[in-house]
Amino acid sequence: MTLKVVHFGTGNTGMFGVRQILDHPELELVGHYVMSPEKIGVDSGTLVGRDPCGIIATNNLEELLALDADCFCHMGDSIGKGTEPVELCARFLERGTNVASLSIFPWAHPASCAPELRDPAEAACEKGQSTAFFTGIDPGWATTDLAIAALAGAGRIDCVRVCELGYWRGYDAEYVCREYWGFGQPPGFKPQLIAGGVLQDMWAPTIYEIADKLDVEIEEFNIVHEVDTVDYDVETAFGLVKAGTAVALHFELQGMSGGRPMVIVEHNDLCVRDAGKQWKLPYNDTDLAYRIEIEGDPDYQLELSFDAPQGLAVTAMTVVNSIPKVCAASPGLKGPYELPRYWSRVVDGRKMMTQA
Repeated sequence: MTLKVVHFGTGNTGMFGVRQILDHPELELVGHYVMSPEKIGVDSGTLVGRDPCGIIATNNLEELLALDADCFCHMGDSIGKGTEPVELCARFLERGTNVASLSIFPWAHPASCAPELRDPAEAACEKGQSTAFFTGIDPGWATTDLAIAALAGAGRIDCVRVCELGYWRGYDAEYVCREYWGFGQPPGFKPQLIAGGVLQDMWAPTIYEIADKLDVEIEEFNIVHEVDTVDYDVETAFGLVKAGTAVALHFELQGMSGGRPMVIVEHNDLCVRDAGKQWKLPYNDTDLAYRIEIEGDPDYQLELSFDAPQGLAVTAMTVVNSIPKVCAASPGLKGPYELPRYWSRVVDGRKMMTQA
């Protein structure tokens, strides 16, 4: 059975989402929600560099809700938007349209999700007998699902560390990069990541989910934050980073249990490869890597790495591939291990047998 999908998001990742919905043999794009005036009225295929597909992007939410699609594929930006993304998704959920989201980070661990972000989704799921699910990449699939899968090879576990090792020069979201991450700011500046509590809001769900699987209680959080600079200006996609300002950052959110770090989220993100050499870098010469480190006996590491376009496609596919399982699930807001595992079944463009 082909599932009808309404998509939201045509940014760096959302663009790949549209392409891969169009290519997916089990999915049919029936609607495309956009916000930018220049995108309204444009064919969805054209918006993502494809031939026209016959679906015209619109900002008419009521028109899209009336399609009563099987799934709303939510890849819109949620940083700094408060409850707005949840309210949007709830409109679909209460009509019986399931939601697969890349962007509502607290949904990564529903049990610890703030009530204002959890309760509207759960109420809408109950009303519409629908399912809501967050996949993400980091936080999300690369630092949660992958880490938990890696624990199958563990014996004694002293600490689980999940890392993003990224090259950010190509990111074009200036406000997020400067104000939330702190790139281009003087040393000592406290970005929203730290001062605004964003670090814990975004990554605590990952830590809680892994801790649940370890059957340990996270008692408190500890934060480490450092930056690095270079003595020359750096041009990036989000603008000029001046010499002497933060061009690389290192942070850790440490989930403490029994007085020691038990689960750690670590980021080493750079805008130029001359900086941050004192921190971990990808093993391969790539733009981005996610590394899982299991500290204990045995002690081992797992690394997923790719360049930027491939990373965006992988991020989008964690959502697109989940849609059939989301649509088949029982109603409610689901955590990452409350759905059966999902994966691509497309081989040489042919539809493969649907997973049981």
